[in-house]
Amino acid sequence: MRRIILLSIFMALLLFTVAAYSVLISLSANDVAQLGGTGNVVVNCPAAGSPCKIDKVEWVLTTTNYQHKVDKVKVTWTPALSSATYDVYVTLYGSEGTGISSGSASQSGSSSEVTVDIEDVLPKDVYYVEIVIVQTG
Repeated sequence: MRRIILLSIFMALLLFTVAAYSVLISLSANDVAQLGGTGNVVVNCPAAGSPCKIDKVEWVLTTTNYQHKVDKVKVTWTPALSSATYDVYVTLYGSEGTGISSGSASQSGSSSEVTVDIEDVLPKDVYYVEIVIVQTG
């Protein structure tokens, strides 16, 4: 019986200790940063036609001291919206898939050709090209 009483007192002290350390944390909706999401949304190609494609990529070379280097990349494509504006990004990659040069240019949707200035690179070093087109307006 004595054990039961001691155990009861111990349990009461334990409950008091837990209650003494627990506090209520309040939080207003105004204190929570806003968050929202769209869910999955279809991304449309900026180029007109099916399939979505770039028509042509051409190289513009510059020559200094008898050494030819790629100076610009000319991209030909048909914008989907003639009233829009686009940014065209070009990245050149070497044999290991590492970026070696890049640049970007803005383009009107009424034009089908844009020339992108890049950092000069030797033609022998270019193995891959990546074109990214983003509608900006």
